[in-house]
Amino acid sequence: MYFVDTNIFIYYLFPVDLPKHSACVELFKRAENGEVALWTNEWTVAELIWFMRRKKKTWSEIKRFIMEGLIRGRQVKVKNEKLITNVVEKCKKDSDFVDYMNMYLLRSDAITKGYSYNKDLDRWKGFKRLEPQLVNSSSFARGFGGIA
Repeated sequence: MYFVDTNIFIYYLFPVDLPKHSACVELFKRAENGEVALWTNEWTVAELIWFMRRKKKTWSEIKRFIMEGLIRGRQVKVKNEKLITNVVEKCKKDSDFVDYMNMYLLRSDAITKGYSYNKDLDRWKGFKRLEPQLVNSSSFARGFGGIA
């Protein structure tokens, strides 16, 4: 079994580098013929959705590729396929994908509260979004171990 990273899907979908595109097409054909076993995961799918959106693909185009080309295709085994299918089918637009994915994962661990500045999370029933509050002014702009 071989991991397939996001950039392989990108070169497959966007033939900006013809030798790489052709090699990726051949790789997926080899997988379809059972010559090589390929595997990817939900993080690769999330990154691919983000990239496709940056390339001005519509949510229906993205959804079609994820559901028909990737999930229902025979070339790549996708970890957490059922979770991705549920999330993609419930999303109304690509920007919802990571929020939906996070909510599914949070609910599976019975987490009902979290810190975020993303106000889109307020629409999720049963989840309370909190914003960090500055309690100790000496903490201001120190970040994680002084990294910030």
